[in-house]
Amino acid sequence: MINVIVHCSDSSFGNAALIDSWHRQRGFTMIGYHFVILNGRISAMKHHGFFDGHIETGRPLDDDADLELDETGAHAFGYNNAVGICMIGLSGTFTDAQLRSLRHLVKMMRVQFKEINVIQHSDVDKKKPHCAGLTKLQMAQLNIIY
Repeated sequence: MINVIVHCSDSSFGNAALIDSWHRQRGFTMIGYHFVILNGRISAMKHHGFFDGHIETGRPLDDDADLELDETGAHAFGYNNAVGICMIGLSGTFTDAQLRSLRHLVKMMRVQFKEINVIQHSDVDKKKPHCAGLTKLQMAQLNIIY
């Protein structure tokens, strides 16, 4: 079974390129997440509604049912053998479009990997008690999508 770990960016704006820059500044070789779901806030001062819910790719992930060594993430210490999805936004402040895209991505992961378990970063890192900030109902809905 593959874990899919949902994170929040803990910023009100951003995209995969910006997160890649942040992660490289911290010594990563590249962005740690496999997917980033945008909220339409492309910078601190700019909003573009077209990008609300837009899914960007981060770390490469191929289309087979195995999470191979070269696809390992860098998003949850000790749990990086999981698919990492980052939702742009502060904990629990996601748009409806982002939540729809997250459900779509979870469906895609279920098709690809068959058995998945969707959890939040806070489930595996007690130092991040509010990441991603999804409610119990939202998490239950993600885990029962067929």
